[in-house]
Amino acid sequence: MIFGSKNSSLDTSKTIKVGISQIVSHPGLDSVKNGIYSGFAKAGYTEGKNIIFDFQNAQGDMSVNQAIAQKFANGVYDLIIPLSTPSAQAIANLIKERPIVFGAVTDPVSAGLVKSKEKPGGNITGTSDITLIKQQLELLKKIKPDVKKVGIVYNPGEANTQYGLDQTKQYGEAMGLEFVTAPANNTNEILSAARSIADKVDAFYMTTDNTVLAGQDALIKVSIEFKKPLISLDQSGVENGALATLSTNYEKVGERTAEIAIRVLKGEKPGDISVLGVTDADIFINTTTAQKIGITFPQDLTSQAKQIYK
Repeated sequence: MIFGSKNSSLDTSKTIKVGISQIVSHPGLDSVKNGIYSGFAKAGYTEGKNIIFDFQNAQGDMSVNQAIAQKFANGVYDLIIPLSTPSAQAIANLIKERPIVFGAVTDPVSAGLVKSKEKPGGNITGTSDITLIKQQLELLKKIKPDVKKVGIVYNPGEANTQYGLDQTKQYGEAMGLEFVTAPANNTNEILSAARSIADKVDAFYMTTDNTVLAGQDALIKVSIEFKKPLISLDQSGVENGALATLSTNYEKVGERTAEIAIRVLKGEKPGDISVLGVTDADIFINTTTAQKIGITFPQDLTSQAKQIYK
């Protein structure tokens, strides 16, 4: 596709081909993908009629992630949409001419994807799944006022994770919190990593780590086993047994990603479109887990919750 000639309308009579690369399956990224499909449908695109989605999932394997990027680089696509930081980095390293609209990249500047969020430059832009770290830590302190030490399991191989850790420490230390971390290079290591620090912390917190998100059931298991509150990254974690979250609306992230993609298909240059941070968020709590670990939610928090899992 040649972009740069801005049109006022989109010609949906022509069939377009969009490649979507996802680093791993977990509810957050799956919701982003669903939001993208929904966004294209709202713009008049029906899969199999005037749009072809080539969806590829690396399932957490970085060599497969690279192979997917190579496939898209060698193929003919009107637009590439990588979901997550690792997927976007692999795509951006190989594709320099065709438009790229990433979705759910935590910090595209530190990931080396854009020059700035306001003026990305080049052939790339997209959406950031901004995690409301400060607000999530405030939620933890409201639920457990005496919390001092917080445990974080993370994959040191993910660039977005390091950014999340740095931001968490920055906000948390200003609140008087200390952090104890444990590395997990894959989902199979999450259980032992969490158990290795469970006796040293008062609670657990999840950052935007795709590996931990994909294997969050193990972290939930340890949090309940050791009776430690866990603030999850998204709604699915609370539904599965985490104590609570202030969660970004990931389907909305996908819809906004599609909106940007539509603008590019109309002719706007990706590098001229600002990266969009989606801050829509809601509180979710799990009262069954609260009972298991001996936590009582403040009444005002219960009334604010969008959904209570029992």
